Amino acid sequence: MYPDYFYNRKLSVNPNGNPMRNVYRRAVAMVLSSMLLLKTTHSHAQCPDGLPPGSLVYDTTIATPAGITSMQVKFPQFDPVNGMVKCVRLCVSITGVVDSVSVENNSASSQTADIYYIRTDQITGPGLAVPLTNSINHHYGPYPLGPTTAPLGGGPDFVAISHDTLLNAVTVCRTLSDSASIVAFYGTDSVSYTYDITAFTNVSCTGGNYNSTVATSAFVRFRFEYCTCNPFVLPLNNYNFTAVRQGSQQVRVDWSNFDRTDNGNYYYEAQVSRDGSNFQTFATVPKSGSPGANYHSVFTSSEMGIYFFRIKQLDNRGKYYFTAVRRVDIFNGNPVQFTVYPNPSNGIVGIKFDINSTGKFVVLINNELGQTVVSKEVSAAGGAYQQVATLNKGFYWVRVVDPLTQQSVVNQLFIK
Repeated sequence: MYPDYFYNRKLSVNPNGNPMRNVYRRAVAMVLSSMLLLKTTHSHAQCPDGLPPGSLVYDTTIATPAGITSMQVKFPQFDPVNGMVKCVRLCVSITGVVDSVSVENNSASSQTADIYYIRTDQITGPGLAVPLTNSINHHYGPYPLGPTTAPLGGGPDFVAISHDTLLNAVTVCRTLSDSASIVAFYGTDSVSYTYDITAFTNVSCTGGNYNSTVATSAFVRFRFEYCTCNPFVLPLNNYNFTAVRQGSQQVRVDWSNFDRTDNGNYYYEAQVSRDGSNFQTFATVPKSGSPGANYHSVFTSSEMGIYFFRIKQLDNRGKYYFTAVRRVDIFNGNPVQFTVYPNPSNGIVGIKFDINSTGKFVVLINNELGQTVVSKEVSAAGGAYQQVATLNKGFYWVRVVDPLTQQSVVNQLFIK
């Protein structure tokens, strides 16, 4: 059931007395954001331990103010130490509102106006190679308009439609289940989705001499769900499992056991994964006969990025157990270093990179609402200064991302 976030009220009537639509759903609060963690079960494929998957759900509702056509919403990534993800499902329910549409006749003779409202809502972000979209076309009119007269914005030469709900909780969904798409959702940070509205009007006026305005908004419910499997049972005699990067291309894994000579024959497999779900063995280690044995193995890769590690213990009876999962970033070099200059600024946004930071980087600038107002690629070489944008007064966050390692650094910026 869609939450009861809305109440009904009558629409206004335009100055000509033409009745508008009689229902308008308006948010009780301008922005209502709540994270609901729900545990349920689903009929998806079984987890590796034979149990059905559970569900971790985040439910958030946002409101876009009139005239704001782009907003961001973020959800936590899934920490692989808590288990694994079988699928990701995103459902978006859109209540779209025409805040105002108006036409004013500028001709000395009477005219007839027809208004065609065209709108597309689009959601982009991780896993959405094809954006989630919904489109609507709506016709208002025909409206008879008298000859132009003062004052502007009123009288028989003017018509206005206000607070008309054209989309009432229209829902679009997408489910991801392939590991290549799910990998972006593992981690300890967050995933961001951008909600954009494209709205405009085409006006047909018999005389062709008119003014027209349009403002639109939305109330959008995001339901973000992880289909999850619990971590495997840990072997009782396993402890001190760590995975630590050493150098720029290696990760050392260490673990310890209370190994005994009378508890069966078993051995260990050190495993690695790029997506936190599909693991491969990179080393096999036999059991030591000494109590409290320490083990280690080294993984080497020239490919930068995020890796997940675990240890698998197997015995001669066919049983096996896993440790928790450890996450390691393999990268060459240090995070990008930069300075925002001047800061505070009168509007100009410039970046000076550290002399050791070279290559191509992505600059993202977010305003106080979390909206991305600048997104561009820049090249850094030799500590050169470069201007990247001109902004209005306010507080901003400038984030520079290395696309090769996905490392990022954020600085705050104040425009006076």
